[in-house]
Amino acid sequence: MSVVFGAILPHPPILIPKIGGERLKEAEKSKKALEEISERLKEKSFDTLLIITPHGEVGQASVPVYTGHVFEGNFGMFGLARPTFSFKGDPELGLAIVKDSYLATACPETWLDHGVLVPLYYPQAAGVKKPILPIAIAFMPLPKLFEFGKALAKTSERLGRKIAVIASADMSHRLTEDAPSGYSPKGKEFDEKLVELVKNYDVSGILNFDPILAEEAGQDALWSIAILLGALEGKKVKSEVLSYEGPFGVGYMIAAFEVET
Repeated sequence: MSVVFGAILPHPPILIPKIGGERLKEAEKSKKALEEISERLKEKSFDTLLIITPHGEVGQASVPVYTGHVFEGNFGMFGLARPTFSFKGDPELGLAIVKDSYLATACPETWLDHGVLVPLYYPQAAGVKKPILPIAIAFMPLPKLFEFGKALAKTSERLGRKIAVIASADMSHRLTEDAPSGYSPKGKEFDEKLVELVKNYDVSGILNFDPILAEEAGQDALWSIAILLGALEGKKVKSEVLSYEGPFGVGYMIAAFEVET
């Protein structure tokens, strides 16, 4: 079995204690859920942690797979230049995925964006020290991204790699009048629908999500989630939404996908 665990984690820098400060108290549900996910991840036996980001080197016609040996990044763009985080990569797996999947392309980027760094912060703080394989999304149909997810799981199986997969995903950016992308009533509708689909592990419902609603909600969740679901395809999976909230006008869902053996 290649995939041993999956998760959906948000990526707002305000969840980092030295950035969020006192405001982090407004996202206490998310913080506690991130800590719980991190402890679960720490208990899993796996070789490489794949993390799918909707930021960074986003593709159009192919999915960028980061093939570096070492990755670094910090939160300098958010007023926290130190520390700089460093992670070992898994170029063997990355290059094998690119070779096996016509939907993938090798990406030489080694500097990590906040779409990777924020979801990794709590697992690293909990003591999860595994090589990582960052993957950026591509703006292609969700079923194609799902297909890519299946391919990466197949390659991991071929190489004998046990992997955990994190989909870095923020929900609607339009929940309140002061939200980053302005307000839309479609934001709440999108978030409620996606939370329900994840709770029910409704893969078809997610892959066929109304694109107009998704666009109006101002989300960056569906692309990375589609890849995660592809990686989990064929497994016996129990999904659980640990928390959902939108204290700063953006929806944060934290969900776990336990793979039964």
